[in-house]
Amino acid sequence: EIVPGHVHLREVAQTVKQAVRHAGGTGFEFNTIAVCDGIAMGHTGMKYSLASREIIADSVETMARAHCFDGLVCIPNCDKIIPGMLMAAVRLNIPTIFVSGGPMAAGTTKDGRKVDFVTIGEGVAQFNAGKITEEQLKELEHTGCPSWGSCSGMFTANSMNCLCEAIGIALPGNGTILAVDPKRQDLYKAAGKQIMFLIGKDIKPLDIINQKSIDNAFVLDMAMGGSTNTVLHA
Repeated sequence: EIVPGHVHLREVAQTVKQAVRHAGGTGFEFNTIAVCDGIAMGHTGMKYSLASREIIADSVETMARAHCFDGLVCIPNCDKIIPGMLMAAVRLNIPTIFVSGGPMAAGTTKDGRKVDFVTIGEGVAQFNAGKITEEQLKELEHTGCPSWGSCSGMFTANSMNCLCEAIGIALPGNGTILAVDPKRQDLYKAAGKQIMFLIGKDIKPLDIINQKSIDNAFVLDMAMGGSTNTVLHA
């Protein structure tokens, strides 16, 4: 209920669990904490963001190891949750697949312009410089983030969700299919089916993530102009 990128993840988990069930498995859901960097920014809350990554990694590792899970479907969607879960996945080294909640859609202003999270930030600077009115800034605020999903810009979350594809721990479309796109439902079902395949074949994260796949992720990150924070999490 707090993080815009996560408000729909309970429904995502239900879809994944149903797919796991249809593939012959039994899914159990557990949660971890999530900090929204967009909300935490500009005050002391930002001091807690990176630290939360370690808590997330520790909590996922603790739950999976304490209860002897056969595999994991990680469903992250914000800046520190994705790398935190990746850290846990590598430590645990049990069959794991990532499927995110998807990026937020762009909004549309009254005059038909597409606007997003980046546009709002630019709008604040333009307002402070006297280039737009307060009414125009309010319109950007009201239209720039119209749906659930990870912040609509090539920030850490969207970058990491794309890089999960590059390193081979997420299915194609994980980082690019919009959160509100019906195609995302197919991706959730495919992830639930795929984890059962990975468990059956005993394919673990360290069988997939190696120097070559990490190099591939760096190449993609440079090509798409991804967040510099990805280096922090590498």
